This record gives sequence, C-alpha cells and structure tokens, in this order.
Amino acid sequence: MKKIKILFILLSFGFISCDNYLDLGPNPNQLLADQATPDQYLSAAQTLSYANQASNMERLGLLFSNACGGNVQSYASPFNDEFSLNITNLFYSNVWENLYLRTGVYQKIIDYNDTDLSYQEFKAIAKIGKVFNMHYIVDLYGDAPYTEAFKGINNITPKYDDDFEIYKKLFIELDEARTLIDDINSGTYPKSVGKSVTYDFIYSGNINSWKVFANTIELRMLLRMSNSTGAAATYRDQRLADMVANGHNSFITSDVTVQPGYSKTRNDAINPLVFNFGFDLNANPTNYNVYAASGHIAKCMNTYANINYASPADQEIVAGSNVFYPNLGDPRRFSIFKSIASSYRGVTQGSVFVDVYKPGGVSTGQPSKFSGYFFNAYNQTGVGSATPLTSTGNTLAGVNGYLMTASESHFLQAEAAHIGSVKPAFALLGLNAQNEFNAGVNASMSFYSAVPGTYLATINATKPNFGYNPANTFNQNYNAILYQKWIAILPSNAVESYIDNTRTGFPLNPMPLNSSYAKRPNRLIYPSSEYIANSANVPNVTLSDLFSVSAKTPFWQQ
Repeated sequence: MKKIKILFILLSFGFISCDNYLDLGPNPNQLLADQATPDQYLSAAQTLSYANQASNMERLGLLFSNACGGNVQSYASPFNDEFSLNITNLFYSNVWENLYLRTGVYQKIIDYNDTDLSYQEFKAIAKIGKVFNMHYIVDLYGDAPYTEAFKGINNITPKYDDDFEIYKKLFIELDEARTLIDDINSGTYPKSVGKSVTYDFIYSGNINSWKVFANTIELRMLLRMSNSTGAAATYRDQRLADMVANGHNSFITSDVTVQPGYSKTRNDAINPLVFNFGFDLNANPTNYNVYAASGHIAKCMNTYANINYASPADQEIVAGSNVFYPNLGDPRRFSIFKSIASSYRGVTQGSVFVDVYKPGGVSTGQPSKFSGYFFNAYNQTGVGSATPLTSTGNTLAGVNGYLMTASESHFLQAEAAHIGSVKPAFALLGLNAQNEFNAGVNASMSFYSAVPGTYLATINATKPNFGYNPANTFNQNYNAILYQKWIAILPSNAVESYIDNTRTGFPLNPMPLNSSYAKRPNRLIYPSSEYIANSANVPNVTLSDLFSVSAKTPFWQQ
C-alpha cells in the first residue's frame, strides 16, 4: 500500500492534468511535482501506462477481436459505434491522448539532468517503457509526432514524422536501453542505490529482466513488419540478424506484471482492469453487466452439440472460408466467461438478442459474462475458486496487472519460427514453431487455471486452423498460432489480436451483423484534439482511408 500512496501523491500534483501530448508530465506550477526525480516519475509512468492498456485499449481489443458482444438483455444497442464501425475523430480518442501522456512521463526520466549518473538504471527502464507505448501509436495511427513531441510549451505544434522513421528510432531507443544495462552491469555506471527495487513496479529493479523484455518487444515490432517489402524489409532483416549477433534473441518466459499496491481501499486504487470491466470497491458492478460473450467466441470454445446452430452452414467461421468452428470443448471456456446452465450464452456482434445458446435454451435471460479467472489469472496463487466476490467487498481489487504474458511471448516466437520458411531472416532466431506453440497453449492453460487434459494433443492431431502440425498448410498453422494467442491474451492485451488481424488476416474473425465493411479498419482517426491544437501538421484522414491501403495506412501494412 505504501507504493500506491507514493503514486497518488504524485498524481495529485498534476500527472493527469494535461489535455494532450503538448504538456506532458507534472504541472510545473506545482512545487512537489516539479522537483520529482526519476524514481517518482517511474512509479507514475508504469502504473498510468498499464491503466491505459487495461481500459481503452483493452475495450477496443475485446470488441474488434470479436471476443465480446454487448449485453442486449440489459442495454439497448451497446457498442453500436464499434459494431457499425462509426469511426470519427472522437472514436477512442483517449487511446492516442493517454499514450502520449504516459509516454511523456517516461520522457521526463530520459531527459532528467543526471549529473552524478545515479539514475542511468531508470533511464534504461524509461526508454523501454517509452517504446512499449509509442509503437502502439504507429500501429494504430501511422504517422505521428515524435522528434518534436514531448517538449511542452517549447513546441506546442510538433510536426508529424513518417511512421517507418519512428519505428527505426524506437529500435534505437531499445539499443540504447540495452547498452545502458550492459554498462551498469560492467560498472561503467553505478546502480541507482537500490532505488529501482522500490520504485520499479514491474521488475523491482532487475535490469537484466528488463533487457529480456526489451528483446521481446523488439520481436513483436519486427513481426509487425513481417509482410513489409523494400527498404522496410531490408531494415527488418538486418535487425533480426543483429538480434542474433548481439545476443538479443532471448525472450521472456514468465509474465510481465505491474503491481503498485492495488487494493480495495478506494476505487482509484483498484486494478484498472477489474474496475473498468468489473466492480467497484464494494463489489458493485461498474461495467461488468455491459460485456457479454460474443456468439463467435461461444462457438469457438464449445462443441456443436452445445450450440444452437440454425444449419451446418453456420458452423463456418467466415462464409466462403471453408474453415469451420473446432467442435471442441475448450478447457478455458469457463475461466473466461461464466457458465450458465453448463454452456455459454453468447450475443453475436450486432444482434439485438441473445442468439447463441445451448439447444433447447431461450433467447431471454442474461448472457454469459466474465468469470473470476478473467480478472484473477492464476487466482494469484495458481489454485482456488474463481468466485470473484464476497461479502467483504471486491476481492479482485488487488490482483496483478499484466503487461505481457509468457503465452504471448511463446506465440510471438512460434509465429517467427513459422514464417521463417518464407521470410528466412526470422529463421536466424533458431526457434521451433511446434515447441513454442505447445508452450504457448500450456502457458495459457496455466494462466486460466484450466485443466488441459487431451486438448493440445487433440487440436494438433485433428484440428487444422486451431492446432499446429507440420502436415497442415501454412495458413492453417498461421491461423492456429494467432487463434491460440487470441484466446491466451484476452484479459491482458486484447488489442494485440485486433492488430494481428489487420496485418495478417488471422485469426479468422467474422464481422458484426449488417456491417457495411468486409473488414475492420486498418487504423484509427487522429483525435479531435489534434485537429484543433495542431491543425497545420495533422494529416487529414477520412473514413475511406481507414478501409483501404494507402500512404496513410501504418507502414507495415503497405
């Protein structure tokens, strides 16, 4: 609890008082915030960055990856904008604004005048945190302010940089962070007198773990570029070769968590995922009743006998794909959504009633909602009941936040190994697709405290598109990797699956009913705050730009 008190003291002095990226970090008119040092900045940057991932970005990912529908039994047309793709400069504008705000706090650490070199450790961590945030700006928007951003009143109208050039600068930031870590380990710079043990809410000052996390972030970014051609492909392949040459090809094998001291003492101390998608400190629902299992995920995770398919044709995931739902009970299904009468009750995105349920069921009554394990991975002990609430209040309030899971790391490595057959530079990493796929599924089972049984053996042997097998086609195995990744990361970073789908087309993901578009947008529109405050520089992005590939599409899709 001491740690989170430090954070909230800093917040009270202006970390969240800014309107947009033009004024980043604490309010200089507040004395205590102006005197804040990198250790105090780091606490705020990490916790606020996770809060953004566990709110706006998570909601976008859950809806755009077709994991959730709206609870139409209780609300009229929930998520109408997301399902109708009514995307304007107000649509999820807080994703852009919060990413810049949180990154600006990291920049405060990087820019800190460290005269006695006692904060180099913090600077290394801040550079990695900055890259973690900023690559999403490119992935979701394309061109953006970078070289002139984060300067506050010294430049209130920064120019927009080419998104590929931003990515290259982010890779350099990772290199700089790893070099700092190596220099600290060699004694060139002193460690920060143990301060990062207290103020680093992610790795408790273990800078070697930070280095491995940096490697994993780089692999994620290089996979974004997997379909790039020309100069971007040449650059990607050189980075992959450099990863091996420099020994940067070790990746995380355990979850990357953030824990500043979340608790049920007050609402702003609750883990943001729990508060935004579940319950307040008294266990009263906040948004828990709004989200429901989508019809798509209900079909993915249940046998045909447990779903009221109108006809066999409805068992095809996307019409014309010749890929059908797996007809298998996934052991994780009740760890993600609660069981109602031993089956999911799902809402197809865009439906006005509960339309997916066990044969003999009815369309009235509540759909399946998130289970306790969705919020409480491993039940924080690895065992125990998934019941989220007791008479003592919100027992989920203090659970860990997850920035990246071990399962995601394994699926990133599985993808890199898989595409190595057609993109040879990825094969330089020396990874085995089958082994990493299996490790990813097993890690996901552990994450959800699910009993795997014969699930992995069954999907690998008999379920192309859902299991990995050298006998399957390239696309079947590609879909399997990203399908299993989608299931694995739902409570941690669902926006990744939306981005996966825009860059690869996998995993297959049906559109909402009556959608006017054949796919979800390739990017988002810059927020209205940009068109107001930085009108001379912000590119004009129209609705048609979202659904076509052009110079305004993130570079790795072009």
